[in-house]
Amino acid sequence: MFFKRLIKTFVMKHLLNQDVLNSTSASAVLVKRLCFKLMLIKSYITNYRDGFYQASDLPAIIGYIPLKTRRLINQSPGTILISSLGLGEIVNSIALIREIQTFSSYPIVVITRQPQMARQLIQSLGLSVIVLPYPYHFCIWRPFISYWLKKLRPVSVLCIENMIELRADMLELAKEKHNTFVLLINAHAYRKSPFLWHILEETNDQNKRRFQCVDIAGVVSDDAGKYLREYGVPNSKIIMVNNLKFDAAKFTVNEEDSKRIRQQLGIPHDALVLICGSVHPGEEAILLNAFRDVINRPDHWELKNIRLIIAPRELYTLNTIIKSIERLGFSVALKTNSPGVSRESSTIAIVDTIGELKTIYSIADVVIVAGSMMDHLIGHNPIEPAILGKPVIVGPYMSSFKDIMDKFVDRKAIIQLQKTTELADQIAALFENSEIRQRMGFLAKAVVEECSGATAKYLDILGRLLPK
Repeated sequence: MFFKRLIKTFVMKHLLNQDVLNSTSASAVLVKRLCFKLMLIKSYITNYRDGFYQASDLPAIIGYIPLKTRRLINQSPGTILISSLGLGEIVNSIALIREIQTFSSYPIVVITRQPQMARQLIQSLGLSVIVLPYPYHFCIWRPFISYWLKKLRPVSVLCIENMIELRADMLELAKEKHNTFVLLINAHAYRKSPFLWHILEETNDQNKRRFQCVDIAGVVSDDAGKYLREYGVPNSKIIMVNNLKFDAAKFTVNEEDSKRIRQQLGIPHDALVLICGSVHPGEEAILLNAFRDVINRPDHWELKNIRLIIAPRELYTLNTIIKSIERLGFSVALKTNSPGVSRESSTIAIVDTIGELKTIYSIADVVIVAGSMMDHLIGHNPIEPAILGKPVIVGPYMSSFKDIMDKFVDRKAIIQLQKTTELADQIAALFENSEIRQRMGFLAKAVVEECSGATAKYLDILGRLLPK
């Protein structure tokens, strides 16, 4: 860990200082591109280690399209190519994919940084979708890109939320050789991490060329529209559309599933439930210190009946979080090991499964959406608990969801902390007043309902632009 910090400090101070980041000289561009490639190599190695890739994905990373996939694609005059950086973007586009398949016979090909998890999700939903990893960025020569596009023959490219992984060369060749139209969906103003963004974009020219290929850009805020205009996207190509996440969050949980989850986690039927979702390493200390403050408050007996459930953001961080919880003096009960007995408030239930967070939110009285309590984090989606009518607390760091947060905060339908030291008081206030909980939950659900409709708008665009 010491050497990792030392290397990071050296790189930031000497290789990627502000002078280098702002420079357009040949040497500065070379340094940024080198760092970009090294970051990508590291991410591919890390993703393979964490199970995001299969061994069979490795040829596809360098641009090879598997024979089975080519045969399937060859049965159609082309494909709809969906660029989705991570699993979250795929989840947000599931409703859109379902609807596209009802009126279009083109095979859908999803390219993503997390192909293995994407396949599991898509298979569990019964969708017929081809999933490939992003082709690696050292395949930048036009012959490689041309070969890749020739095999896929995209009639359209749908970029979900961003275009970071797509080289301008690929988009330019797709439009030139295959008359592909490019639709940018759910576009944001990508200023949440200027330091990383300067590295990722390599040069402003690369970004301008990307955005010049966009035929229509659906933006979620005025800031996003302004950002795209700075890169040369004309007003005529920019349309304001509600955030696709509001549509993706719509789901129902039946009572039997809620009872099953409650029993598996060992939560007494009369206990109040506090759920912390998408917890990153380091946040558990903030959450547990606030929780301990709440349940130990004198003369507040109702607060002693609260049970805490923590759902880590990634399962590979589970051991780190568990060790931290135990150091803080709490005991741990894993969901998969739970005998279904009632737990005391000093026992923290840990969700060590994936794909169940929405159902788990259904048993909550209060939800804390983590990934927002430390300054290097950028927040997670508060819509999922909101659509269930749950009162939601988030931390100060929600830069990735600014447009969504504005809608909730304007209606006083969510609590956003100014400082993490406020967390205990806000938890206590909600648990001590059921009327406040109900009112916040009602308002949160109403915001989601009012802001839905993005899927229908994008389907209308696709229906007009897809070849008949």
